[in-house]
Amino acid sequence: MGHDLLFPRPAMLQMEGMAILPAGVLFDLTCREQSACCPSCGSVSRRVHSRYVRTVDDLPMHGRRVRLRLTVRRFFCDNDACERRTFAERLDGVAEAYARKTHRLTEALCEIGFVCGGEGGRRLAVGLGMVVSGDTLLNLVRQCPLPAAPELRVLGVDDWAWRRGQRYGTILCDLIRHGPADLLPERSAESLSAWLQGHRGVQAISRDRAAYYAEGCTKGAPQAVQVADRFHLVANVREALVRVLERHGRDVRAAANAVVQTPSPPVTEGPGASVPLPAVSDSAPAAHTPAQERRLERYQQVMELHARGVSLREIGRQMHLHRGTVGRFVRAGQFPERATRSYSRLTDPFEAYLRQRWAEGCHNAGRLYREVRAQGFQGAYVAVRRCVAPWRTPAEQRHTPGCKPPPERGRSVARPSSKRVAWLLLHEPADRRDEDRQLIEAVCERCPEIQRAAELARTFASIVREQRASELDGWITRAREAGMPRELRSFARGLLKDEAAVRAALGLPWSNGQVEGQVNRLKLIKRMMYGRGGFELLRRRVLHRPAPAVRESATAAATSIRVDRDLAVAA
Repeated sequence: MGHDLLFPRPAMLQMEGMAILPAGVLFDLTCREQSACCPSCGSVSRRVHSRYVRTVDDLPMHGRRVRLRLTVRRFFCDNDACERRTFAERLDGVAEAYARKTHRLTEALCEIGFVCGGEGGRRLAVGLGMVVSGDTLLNLVRQCPLPAAPELRVLGVDDWAWRRGQRYGTILCDLIRHGPADLLPERSAESLSAWLQGHRGVQAISRDRAAYYAEGCTKGAPQAVQVADRFHLVANVREALVRVLERHGRDVRAAANAVVQTPSPPVTEGPGASVPLPAVSDSAPAAHTPAQERRLERYQQVMELHARGVSLREIGRQMHLHRGTVGRFVRAGQFPERATRSYSRLTDPFEAYLRQRWAEGCHNAGRLYREVRAQGFQGAYVAVRRCVAPWRTPAEQRHTPGCKPPPERGRSVARPSSKRVAWLLLHEPADRRDEDRQLIEAVCERCPEIQRAAELARTFASIVREQRASELDGWITRAREAGMPRELRSFARGLLKDEAAVRAALGLPWSNGQVEGQVNRLKLIKRMMYGRGGFELLRRRVLHRPAPAVRESATAAATSIRVDRDLAVAA
């Protein structure tokens, strides 16, 4: 067998024999060297004292465990001044002294531990023929040295949740080399400032608009250019728009009712008759479920405490509510009804055909099901019957199995969520679907303040996406005018407090996109640990990276050249 392919130094070892056993493959090896160096004094010795057998595990072969039985010699140390009298020869490149695994097996297990963790890595390793425990894998991960931190020039900062709503940390990423730089156990200005003081080479920092990160960057790296993340800028203006919509929830609901009820044709008797949805009046009370009634009662209690002058935090303690929920109740100005989730149906692509056949007089659900089935419909007959059931007359519905007659009073359509309406308002009119365009037109027609807020928000989002820094001053001046919604005026005042970072975001290419990707990777690693690993183990797994390739190094060099150019422009 060509044993010269087994080890990095084939001339050092000589194979004496091989045995294939039920437990794996066993190799008998001896060392070819005639002399050895004392590990204490370095003197060379040729006098052999004795021999002993040492067994180490190596990488598996074809899924079978491989063990090396090494005959190791002990030598006399001829240096009288050395504290050693005898020493064992070292197998450099094969295994460390006293180790039970070869170097390459240890490296493979370390990589498995970094990627898969303890128990998951153990199952993978055993399946590949490497017998190891989960605790051993984690110990190997803890013993591996952390990668040397390169010089940082452009840094990305964001938070990550160890436990959402209770405990947060900070992740720092190298935006030039596209990898994590460090992990901090807390989210505070002090920890970030202390870390930055140990990395004086940072020239630019991309961050969100949190006050503690702005303060930490200013204290720890006053020489660095701070860049507000453009995604968070657009998200902030969308949040301001959501608050405007929550304040005008009644207008949004009335507009949604008007849009839903208008398309229905009048009722006619006969084989081609169709029944419209009942008309809805703006003043019709919404039908509340028991859960909605309980939420309404909580809202009334919160508003009563707020009217007495009780603080939001104290209201949250008394009512056992999160202070964010209390704040939303107070800001809404009226009871904020929750939006119902809308689901797509398999019959949606065939609804136009079904309506056409229904108008032609075909009211047999089974026949309609067979027709759409021939056109590629993959659902069941029940889905078609449920789709056409509301189109039947009350007399037909009373004689149709599983079909409930419509209620006598007009039913109320649930209000679409403020987040969805805000998302639609930020879209350009040409990108909206027909039903969405009708809803937005009805909302803006009913409430001019929402229309003004939407125009302002769309303009700001366009300025940020296209990085038109010259238009920022005009937008802020317009947003702070007296007739504008107070939520947009507050947002504009916040931009002025962080004006330097906002202007840098509109002139420099960096953002937190890479950092968000690293946060997703961190979440995956954290959940693979089942919450039982500590911060230090999580930090090691997040910071672990394979050796960079030549192409990655060239990419980093080219990026560094662009960084110099961008910083010169910013200066």
